[in-house]
Amino acid sequence: MATRTVVIVGRPNVGKSTLFNRVIGERRSVVHETPGVTRDRIAELTDWAGHAFQLLDTGGIIPFGEEVTRFDSLVTEIAHLAIDEADVVIFMVDGSGGLSTWDDSIAVHLRRSGKPVVLAVNKVEKDHQRYGAADFYRLGLGEPHCISALHGLGVGDLLDEVVADFPVGPEPEPCDMKIAILGRPNVGKSSLLNLLVGRNEALVSEIAGTTRDAIHTDLHWHGRTLRLIDTAGLRRKSRVEEAIEVFSNMRTVRALEECDVAVLMVDATEGTVTQDAKIAGLIHDAAKGVVVAFNKWDLVEKDQATHLKVWEEFCREVPFLTYAPWFTLSSLTKQRSGKVLELVWEVFEQRSLRIDTSELNTFLEGVLHKQPPHFHGGGTGKVYFATQAESSPPAIVLSVNNPKFFDRSYLRFLNNQIREAYGFKGNRIFIKTKRH
Repeated sequence: MATRTVVIVGRPNVGKSTLFNRVIGERRSVVHETPGVTRDRIAELTDWAGHAFQLLDTGGIIPFGEEVTRFDSLVTEIAHLAIDEADVVIFMVDGSGGLSTWDDSIAVHLRRSGKPVVLAVNKVEKDHQRYGAADFYRLGLGEPHCISALHGLGVGDLLDEVVADFPVGPEPEPCDMKIAILGRPNVGKSSLLNLLVGRNEALVSEIAGTTRDAIHTDLHWHGRTLRLIDTAGLRRKSRVEEAIEVFSNMRTVRALEECDVAVLMVDATEGTVTQDAKIAGLIHDAAKGVVVAFNKWDLVEKDQATHLKVWEEFCREVPFLTYAPWFTLSSLTKQRSGKVLELVWEVFEQRSLRIDTSELNTFLEGVLHKQPPHFHGGGTGKVYFATQAESSPPAIVLSVNNPKFFDRSYLRFLNNQIREAYGFKGNRIFIKTKRH
């Protein structure tokens, strides 16, 4: 069953971010006395009483009809969109200032939304303040819960109410591999998903940014269940002008966190651009398996050297992802689309490869003999023992005489040697050193 979503909303400066930080146990949201500090919603997975949920912090809602800046309108729109996504809304009001007309206006919107609402009266830190909290019954949203987000008073009871009606359901159906299709807007991600599943699962449009949410589709392939995740395209921050784009970007990042292998789609007619490199950086940092697909190949004017030129350009723009396998395709004409899943599965299998410890040590002994680490101040690096500590992604630990002898360039050399000998196709290899 999908993780529930809980959203904290309210007018500016009522303590929403303070509550968010209190619940997740860290200072993730910026807390400041100046209203409007929280610009976009901030999301974090947390749990209470055995119920896992995603908690969203939002900027302050400014009711319709009030004098607002364009920025205020954007923040308010984001909060309204968060309400649409929510399973439960925590409506926070300021108990020290009493009921306001803004609270009334927000309450009207919440009642119309039909969402379950838990009313939190914040900044109630003394007994006599509880009497004033009764005024908030007038909002028509049920019993007010008196809390102090700053000191943690009443927060536990509030969360008990939040999760009280969370249903207990079956676990999600298992799958063998999760694939995220990532890329800039309008590079053909949804078209590829539709092609692979053989039906129009995702909306396909010529308008950039059509896909607003991550779409999960299970595909049965050679006796295996593959979960395909289509996502909204990532845009440059300067282009994120619609409030809804904020959500699209966050969903894309969440899809990357969830997947085993990412298919990075690049528009072959435009070549590799800065935003492609940024998305590639997210994949590399997350250490996910990766395949690069140059789409719209049917529209490219080409000769015998075009394939190689496209990849060389990509490597210049994205030098850290040269370990990724790549191919060209046209999701429109289905040209080479049958290769996608085969290559993705190969990358997935390579993630779980393990090198026998004795074999790894014998191999590295030969490599170091042919090209030992550089001399530093009269010394030389030695590897006493090596082992593959982890897989998915692969991580190799070297027990050495002094880590300073193994600089970044030499570790990159070892990385390339290991990849050439053992594969790990499409996967980042981590090599770590520790003093023996």
